Amino acid sequence: MKVYGTWHALIHPDIPRVTNIGFLLDDALFHPGDALTVPDATVDTLLLPVHGPWSTTGQLIDYVRAVAPRQSYAVHDGALNEIGTAMVGGFLGGIGPRYDHLTAGASVEIS
Repeated sequence: MKVYGTWHALIHPDIPRVTNIGFLLDDALFHPGDALTVPDATVDTLLLPVHGPWSTTGQLIDYVRAVAPRQSYAVHDGALNEIGTAMVGGFLGGIGPRYDHLTAGASVEIS
């Protein structure tokens, strides 16, 4: 396991930043936390925090392109309703790697 990042992504200059890190497991599965750090390693599967007060869809598209995973799965999406989930999926699903959103309680095996 490798650890990446130091600080949570900036929400606003008036809001103090807190520490936040991401984890790369088995050189394959990367959860960036809310730091949105680009690891210096090849990532097969990215767990992408798709909704938070610090992010925009444009930033997420740039981030996915920078990480360049084979596939990504949405995380940090609990505040999105069905319309928001579909909208994010529409944008992120068309930029390259396979993108999936799992419903609550669903699971997927990552090899």
